[in-house]
Amino acid sequence: MLTLASKLKRDDGVKGPRTSNPASDSTRRVSIRDKLLVKEVAELEVNLPCTCKVNFPDSNKLHYFQLTVTPDEGYYQGGKFQFEIEVPDAYNMVVSI
Repeated sequence: MLTLASKLKRDDGVKGPRTSNPASDSTRRVSIRDKLLVKEVAELEVNLPCTCKVNFPDSNKLHYFQLTVTPDEGYYQGGKFQFEIEVPDAYNMVVSI
């Protein structure tokens, strides 16, 4: 998570000449989704209940993470529920249904 945040700052600070090669341009460009997720993930980690755990398999891909929920009370107490979550490219740009 911190890796992507530092990369965004580094990319914003380094404004070199633009090349006409679309492949290098797309690897340098960071999506709006990824910029928004840096803040969202920080808030998520602060506000996450103790019965939930988030795992980012690749710290450079904040749009893909795993959530594990282990309820400590109620009917599902002692259970372990795992979810894989992928945030779409259109995050925060398309009205949710």
